[in-house]
Amino acid sequence: MEIKAIIFDFDGVVVDTEPLYENAENRLFREYGVVVGEEDWRRFKGLSEEAFYQYIRDKFKIEVPLQELKKRGREYLKEEFRKNIRYVDGFLEFFRAIHDSYITALVTSASEEILTWIFNNTKIENRFDFVVTSQDVSNSKPHPEPYLKACQLMGIKPSEAVVIEDSINGIKSSTGAGILTIGLATTFSPEELTGADFVAKDYTEVTSIIKGLIKGRDNVESKKLDEIVEN
Repeated sequence: MEIKAIIFDFDGVVVDTEPLYENAENRLFREYGVVVGEEDWRRFKGLSEEAFYQYIRDKFKIEVPLQELKKRGREYLKEEFRKNIRYVDGFLEFFRAIHDSYITALVTSASEEILTWIFNNTKIENRFDFVVTSQDVSNSKPHPEPYLKACQLMGIKPSEAVVIEDSINGIKSSTGAGILTIGLATTFSPEELTGADFVAKDYTEVTSIIKGLIKGRDNVESKKLDEIVEN
């Protein structure tokens, strides 16, 4: 398989933010006497901010304008991100090994405002060649449009990319776009990520999968990936 690009989801793949979202949004919803159950959290992992707040607002009949909910939610999120955001274990080592050899893209359901704020106000850096946010598409995950948009920007076919995703909705999006997908079990269990082509528990396993896809190629990226597996 000839891989030209590696595409990353953001939350749960690049940064460990899922607990931070829950902390911030639980603070917000408690102000309205609302307790969001685990089923609701799981249902909306990987979906857009707009879809999440609209659903919670309608389900619990919160009599507050949607835009106000989003604004206050973002304020709490920024507090959490400023104090606690960090990279997913192994991401930086993996990215450094592949970024000179592959086009890289970030495809996220986060808003452009939140993503830009993170890059400007925390230790998290924009290391990607291309970025697609929820505002760049008409249909967010699980629709395939976000990943098709990334391929269009990179000038490649879906068959020339690999996606790393951690959510069920994200995997539906990337596989629906016809892109080979590695499910990274940071948010869901491996058993729940069976919609992916491969499942990895961490970046060491992601590395081994990528190596298998480029097996037989005596090149720089293969040697760099060897170093990750060996270490």
